[in-house]
Amino acid sequence: MDDASPSGPANTVDRENAAELSLTSFCWWREDLPPEVCEDYWRDVHGIMFARAPGLWQYRQLRLGANRPDLWPEIGSISFDVPTAAQPQGIPHGLFLSGADLTAFGDNPLPRQAIPDDAQTFLGRIGALLSPPHGGRTLVDRIDDPAVQGVVPAPTFALCFAPAPGVTSAEDFHHVLAERVARPWSEHPDVLRLRVEPLPPYESSAMSSPGVPHAWPGDTPYLGWIELVVREEGVLGALPEHLATDALSRHVGALHTYPVREVYTIISAGRPTDVGLRGYPAVRTIDAVGADAQHSGAVLEHLFGDAVRGLDRLRE
Repeated sequence: MDDASPSGPANTVDRENAAELSLTSFCWWREDLPPEVCEDYWRDVHGIMFARAPGLWQYRQLRLGANRPDLWPEIGSISFDVPTAAQPQGIPHGLFLSGADLTAFGDNPLPRQAIPDDAQTFLGRIGALLSPPHGGRTLVDRIDDPAVQGVVPAPTFALCFAPAPGVTSAEDFHHVLAERVARPWSEHPDVLRLRVEPLPPYESSAMSSPGVPHAWPGDTPYLGWIELVVREEGVLGALPEHLATDALSRHVGALHTYPVREVYTIISAGRPTDVGLRGYPAVRTIDAVGADAQHSGAVLEHLFGDAVRGLDRLRE
């Protein structure tokens, strides 16, 4: 099934930058369940619920590895370490074309009740933040795959930034992150993809769930993050050479580097992907046996009805 809207932008940068709003959630799994069980439930049960709700332009799930402080040289007083208990294990990331689409999403019974109620099944903690309008931007994407599924094709990282002590202006911090960090890095020839997301100061989760704590663990809530894909992980050590590091260390108190092990795209260009409709194990099996007819729009519409058309339902 083609995941692009017939009239939508032709490449990933334009497609993502068409969105006005972006929602980032930091997720910690329940400690009494194996992490792989939480991850699979997140993708194949919880994630599919998002694919049945209107309003989302894009929805991806990023599975994270442990923080990698070893990838960076020393930069002023910036800390690269974070306690294990404070490290998130997943980032769900959603894009909305407009405030009206976000409202339509929030008013739907699935996001309003069923999804929050389901979160306690696998989540031990959540912190969701809505970026300022048009704040999140994809600056470069040389991979140009709008629906990555599974193991990432090149080293990928979620770089999470916390402000330095004494930084009181979120707007100034966001400017430094976008213009003094993200933009110079996006011009590096070995950076394959870069998206920057400014985040508001964290007070409570923008998407809360009954029974799931939303107090931020530790004392370094993030004020922004960058999704970075590079040719090889050694590139990170050279990136500070492209910055005014004194300005960086004045504004950034901590930089945490989470490898993204896998990405699953549930919705792309306003429509559910096959993974969003069926779940990844079913799609993997269909591809393994070469059952191409199972990907046809006609078959999917017979099986899933209106859900196949996703955001188009709001345009009628």
